[in-house]
Amino acid sequence: MKKMLLGAVGLSAVLASCGVGGAPDGSGTGRVSQVRTEYRLASGQFVACDNVNNATASTQVSVYFQVAGAVQNVTVGLRGNTTSQYDNNYSATATGQQLAAIGNGSYRLTFNANPTTGGLLPQAIIVTPTQGKVKVVTATGRAGSFHAALTVNTGTSNYAFTSRALPTNGNVEVYTSCTIVSTTTEDV
Repeated sequence: MKKMLLGAVGLSAVLASCGVGGAPDGSGTGRVSQVRTEYRLASGQFVACDNVNNATASTQVSVYFQVAGAVQNVTVGLRGNTTSQYDNNYSATATGQQLAAIGNGSYRLTFNANPTTGGLLPQAIIVTPTQGKVKVVTATGRAGSFHAALTVNTGTSNYAFTSRALPTNGNVEVYTSCTIVSTTTEDV
């Protein structure tokens, strides 16, 4: 029995590193499909901006993910791609109305990420169900990048997964300065 439980925990860790997660007790599974921000380059890559049009700016981020099974709450955090140190200020827990259901077990969690002095990670996550429009920008001064990390509480177990391994729209580059070129009709 212990070997079987260790195998389930080990499998959960392997799956989480691939962008997929599963609860050790079988009560749920999940994966991130994409991370979008309110800023994107003309190439289609979503980015975060510390300063927009020469003013300090927050970046609205939407994490799109699918889950199967029970969901009591979801904790989302933005983690830097160049460090293994994480800070509790970079995460928030969302329940109920804060998770926008978009059908067939798919959800969107939208929040505002405020920049720090260094520009690599958001200073805090403010969960907000209001979704903005995507703005096309030019960007300079690459400061780093981040990915979304989620932990789902099923009520009987927890499991985690990230967007880091996604080939497209899983990691967001952070720039020190952006200039808005146009505003689209796309939702974040």
